[in-house]
Amino acid sequence: MWIFLRLLLSLNLWVKLSVVPIFFLPLISAEVAAQQSSEPSSGKQTEGKTTGQPPVQTTEPWEIRVGAPGWLPNVSGFTGFHGVNPYANIGIGQILKHTNFVFSFGGEVRKGRFGALGDLLYLDAQAGVSGKDLVSRTGLGLQLFIGEFFASYRLIQGPCGWLDVLAGFRSTYVGEQAGVNANEPAIDAASTQLVDDFARQLATPHSDLRMLIDQHVVNGLTSLEGRHPPLPVGPLFGDQPPKIANLVQALIQSQQPELVAAIRSGVQARVARLKADLANRVANILTGQLNRSLSFYDDWFDPLIGLRGRLNLSKAFYLTAETDIGGFGIGSDIAWQGYAAVGCQITRNIYSEVGYRALYDDFRDESDHNFLYQLWFHGVQITTGLKF
Repeated sequence: MWIFLRLLLSLNLWVKLSVVPIFFLPLISAEVAAQQSSEPSSGKQTEGKTTGQPPVQTTEPWEIRVGAPGWLPNVSGFTGFHGVNPYANIGIGQILKHTNFVFSFGGEVRKGRFGALGDLLYLDAQAGVSGKDLVSRTGLGLQLFIGEFFASYRLIQGPCGWLDVLAGFRSTYVGEQAGVNANEPAIDAASTQLVDDFARQLATPHSDLRMLIDQHVVNGLTSLEGRHPPLPVGPLFGDQPPKIANLVQALIQSQQPELVAAIRSGVQARVARLKADLANRVANILTGQLNRSLSFYDDWFDPLIGLRGRLNLSKAFYLTAETDIGGFGIGSDIAWQGYAAVGCQITRNIYSEVGYRALYDDFRDESDHNFLYQLWFHGVQITTGLKF
């Protein structure tokens, strides 16, 4: 009996010593392998390990670019107030001729795949236009600011170039001024002729005062419509001709009973005196309305999304392009921009680009003078900058 029990105990001990190590063998092997990898090895590998040098960790450097984009845009499209929106087509030569001050700057900072970039343009210009008929001269003033900011993420990076996705905004500010000067000799002549014709019509059964006012006054105010402007400034006085006509009509109608009574009396001296006085008062209204200035200021904000990329042609030359779209009714109804250029890395730190840039902005502000700003800016852009 004791012999049998000892045989069972021996068999049980053998099972434990043989089966349990086999079950845990994968974990033990992994642990041993980890320990072996942490121990120094012989030969050249041991020498490299014993030097005590930490593994090399590469970090993305900061990249900074600053430049002065010289954009020479032509301007075309429609702009105006109160539904008076004449077509404008203004060349860059005409804009530069009347420019008082212009400033342009662009910059970018980047680290790894992330970056931020922006640019701004400020223009201050003034122009004078000779008038005609009842207006002797029209003066125009323009202040334009366009500022952009984008955050960028690099989708593709390689030896042949890169591609970025952009998200940001554009801020636009427009300040416009217009001043007119009255042509007093022409106003005196038109006022006298208007009153004479009106007095003559009073003797007929069908007198049409408004037609006479349109003929002698409104037709002489075409300069206020702002056609063919030398700067992209809307006609601030575009809604004034009917208002001026209403003032003149109200004045003449208020004096009509007295003038009719004088005509019926047959006293020519009295009629002449009333006509001269009325013509003088009409002239005063016209002179007062045509010797003044108006100004308008507006600004808006457009969210934008876009893409930009670069294709390396050689070590020095490359192609680059950028486009963005936005507005979406938040600021402009739609705002679009496109740019394409050929670039040259002149030195390690100096680069230059020659390309073409186009910007379209369709902005409407019905709450303020019913302002319409539906313009294309398009032209050559030459950029020189530094890379750090």
